[in-house]
Amino acid sequence: QATWFSCAMPAGRGGAEARFCPPRRFDSEWRGRSAVAGGCRSMADFSAHVTQLLNSQAVATALGVASRTGLLQALPSEPSTAQEIAERAGLAERYVQELLAVLVCGKVVELSGGEGELPRFALPQERREALAGMGIYFEELPLLSQCAFEQVSSAARSGGGVAPSCYSPFSAWMGRLADAKHERLLVERFLPALATGSRVKWGGMAGCEVVCDLGCGRGAAALLIAQAFPNVRVVGIDVDAPAIEAARARAAELGVGNVAYHVADATTLAGGAEGLELLGRCDLVTAFDAIHDLTNPAGALDGARALLKPGAGLFAMVDIRARTRLGENVAHPMAAFLYTVSLMHCMPQGLNHGGPGLGMMWGREKALEMLAAAGFDTEVLELDFDSFNDCYLCAPKAQ
Repeated sequence: QATWFSCAMPAGRGGAEARFCPPRRFDSEWRGRSAVAGGCRSMADFSAHVTQLLNSQAVATALGVASRTGLLQALPSEPSTAQEIAERAGLAERYVQELLAVLVCGKVVELSGGEGELPRFALPQERREALAGMGIYFEELPLLSQCAFEQVSSAARSGGGVAPSCYSPFSAWMGRLADAKHERLLVERFLPALATGSRVKWGGMAGCEVVCDLGCGRGAAALLIAQAFPNVRVVGIDVDAPAIEAARARAAELGVGNVAYHVADATTLAGGAEGLELLGRCDLVTAFDAIHDLTNPAGALDGARALLKPGAGLFAMVDIRARTRLGENVAHPMAAFLYTVSLMHCMPQGLNHGGPGLGMMWGREKALEMLAAAGFDTEVLELDFDSFNDCYLCAPKAQ
């Protein structure tokens, strides 16, 4: 199921954008800071580092629970008692006490109150702003562990993948986040940006007749495009049958008649196996954070090219901004998190059925290599409203 990874861009409850962003430009910032991973200088240093890692994991877990229960959003700026905070959040006081204890020790929440006084807790405004867009992502790794910790551990011994059915709760959670990002950015900012390439030129949505979204999940992107452009035929494709059923139901509920959803495998489209009558008819094909999860990503890229009108059209592939070589990702401020999401989800999905297991951090160099092999001329667009993802503008090479 496609998810447009949005770690640097989600709006918080108050509409704030996340403050924690990776370097925006590879060449000027990232390459200059890339380095071979180093170690601590002494055993004492490393022991302290290990303790810090364990404590960080504990605080992250508590933040995940705080986000899921609504406590994070209910934390006050002014010092308040645990009982007051529990009442405000609608939670049991004893659980709130324990969560607050973790967050105080983790230097997230401030503690006040002297001996003989009830302890009071506050989340300073600047910390609230930092957590506004990122707080929900503390739910991600606990959820992935719940879905597939044992399965990933077992697969690490066998070398195989993990069944997609294990990830249903995660897919639904991530899908909701991706849908929210689409609603904010897709029509007003993303689609117009596709026509701003300096080398790969595209005429924009004005001349479009057919658009296809590969790995459409529950269909939010395709639906939004169909609603914004009622004269365009929009098709969403995904192998996840329950997701497609949900997409169809939503489109029917809203009365959107120019969008259709199909259970189909993007990797077999180039061979005409799906019978969707789309080959050579699409003006725009999109894939949001989907290709690296596939068991046959090369086949999906071939399929994207086969869908486009001969000598025309655009394939827009959105994927995590990273380099292929590990040493060039060390300076990424969220590299460990992204590699872990890949370990727990993306890579095992891509290893099913003998796939290559590209993983989330397959990187720009590998992506460009595979796109070239699929017959695309490609320009990488670094979007000013999304510092976490690259957009690959891909035009079919002249025959």
